[in-house]
Amino acid sequence: MKRVKRILIINPLENVYPYQYEMYPSGALVLIGTMLHNLGHNVKIIHMLADKVGPIELKNIVSRFKADIVGITMNTFQTKSVKEISKIVKEIDINILVVVGGPHPSALKLRIFKDFPYVDVVVVGEGEHTFLEIVEGKDLEQIKGICYNNKINEPRPLAKNLDYIPLPNLDLVDFNKNRFVGAQPVGAQPTMYIMASRGCPFHCTFCNKSIWGNTARFRKPELIIEEIKWLYEKYGVKEIFFQDDTFNLNRKWAEQIFNLIIENNLNKNIIYKTPFRANEKLVDKELLKLAKQAGFWLIFYGVESGNQDMLNRMRKGLTIREIKRAFELTHSVGLKTIGSFIIGLPGENKRTIEDTYNLWKELRPYVAGYSSAIPFPNSEFEKIVIRKGHLLIDDYDKYSLDTFVVRTDDLTKEDLEYYRRKILNKMSVIDIKRKLRHIITNREYFKEKIGNGFRNPKSIIRKFKTLIRMILRCES
Repeated sequence: MKRVKRILIINPLENVYPYQYEMYPSGALVLIGTMLHNLGHNVKIIHMLADKVGPIELKNIVSRFKADIVGITMNTFQTKSVKEISKIVKEIDINILVVVGGPHPSALKLRIFKDFPYVDVVVVGEGEHTFLEIVEGKDLEQIKGICYNNKINEPRPLAKNLDYIPLPNLDLVDFNKNRFVGAQPVGAQPTMYIMASRGCPFHCTFCNKSIWGNTARFRKPELIIEEIKWLYEKYGVKEIFFQDDTFNLNRKWAEQIFNLIIENNLNKNIIYKTPFRANEKLVDKELLKLAKQAGFWLIFYGVESGNQDMLNRMRKGLTIREIKRAFELTHSVGLKTIGSFIIGLPGENKRTIEDTYNLWKELRPYVAGYSSAIPFPNSEFEKIVIRKGHLLIDDYDKYSLDTFVVRTDDLTKEDLEYYRRKILNKMSVIDIKRKLRHIITNREYFKEKIGNGFRNPKSIIRKFKTLIRMILRCES
């Protein structure tokens, strides 16, 4: 008879976290937690931000729970918190096995032990089956896809069939709209995500593919429909974000999902949003019309730059003409868009930044994001800036989406900060106006926002002051 184990799994704080709420529960923790719970183990999941858990609270939780294993998910923006968590665990009980996984340790592998001395095991790549074998007590030497004792085991092959993924047990994270607010903009609440596929075959230089790899794998459309029903019927979810790298990569598969949503009337009380690639061969009016009919209201496009040379340098595999075409088609069928942009990749200069800003104005996305270029570990981008001597900060604890850690041939770190701030100020006012129009025209969401305003008037005042400051900066 297998011994029931006590497993504590943690989503850490970010190095720099300007938000008060988490968008969604961690997909890795929910998946692993659900699988362990279904096997009868005692599982506790902590989202440090959503659960408002700091170092003192964490010490108390670890002491009371008496975990056999503590698992920690980690991206590059969470390194500082993971060091603190792993140290706390070992100070309480040195015998607790500390396991880390996620994109950052998967990229660095053995190098993790240098900066994280309190970590026992690193899970590399897709981690759910690997972590289950650790929990089962399998000899570490026999487990594929881990590093331990400064040794690296044979890699674990990517899962070819994703049908094993269970329906998510969101009771494990006390799921509700006040704890997890969703990826903005939100069209309805509660909002949750589904990952219907894994992997991306494209080769953008800035991307970290240490988890899902370059091979795209797709879940059965029927199982995705089952998960949509589960989220709606059990948890009252009214908006679903398909968090795939490229939802329209496999047209036949995407059409099956759209048609099944329509056939099962899951477009009546639920709305959807998802990322698309803008390539001409992947998006057309017929596909967008079908998405609209299925209840999709928002399509995310990774634009990155308005300069063709920059797109070529980052190996985006996309042209400016294709980008303009995709946005025009998407808007023509009544779908809203998000456009994401990056500033600071190799080759960036004042002219390329102006090209990007001008393209944004022409595309008129409903929402735009403009992030600083981050050289994720072992990415092609990181290799380029190290070779050029353009990596200014090599301490991952100081990395965040709003921090520049690189320069380019023509622009200093300060130049990049100035241009990003200038463009964001201009973008923000227009984006806020568009969001306000959306909230006002969405009756249910409008009522909810008004109710939240009455319950928390200080929040409304803060947001109003922020808007005024943005307008003043734009006019100056």
